[in-house]
Amino acid sequence: MLTRRRVHCFLVAGLLSVWLASPGFALAHVGAPYPVLLEQPVGPYTASALADPDVGTGTFYVLVDLADGQSIPPGTSVTVWAEPEDGHQAAAGHPAQREETRYGERFVARVPFDAEGPWQVRLVMDGPAGAGETSFTVRVTPSGIGWLASVACLIPFVVLGALWLRGALRQRSNG
Repeated sequence: MLTRRRVHCFLVAGLLSVWLASPGFALAHVGAPYPVLLEQPVGPYTASALADPDVGTGTFYVLVDLADGQSIPPGTSVTVWAEPEDGHQAAAGHPAQREETRYGERFVARVPFDAEGPWQVRLVMDGPAGAGETSFTVRVTPSGIGWLASVACLIPFVVLGALWLRGALRQRSNG
């Protein structure tokens, strides 16, 4: 039988579930870099990029090959330009450093972001093979998880603890 108390519990649980599933929670980014470009033609190059755009310092990992599949020649450079869509800051270029990894070469750029929100990003490539440019939008998010996300992660454990305590108290009163 549904009592008023149970209806209230179901209602609160349902509202909490809807609130946690809202787009605001889904848009926040915490964790590993995510793909923003996948094998995109950029002039004579093919580029793939992963982004970790956090407030403070965001990181972009760019993999570049020539369009015909050959590796890029020495002297090729990648610059990441970033500009907030609200226009509070002018576009600024940040040169990417070439790094060797066990999977080949990549370019890594560290970009300072001073505010959350959408930012327009341009990748500019230049080298002996030619020049190319592409752009995309990223959503800059706070680094780390906020206190609200931490509390949301604790809710299932609190509920399970309350159910266990209720069962233990009920068993004690019956025994």
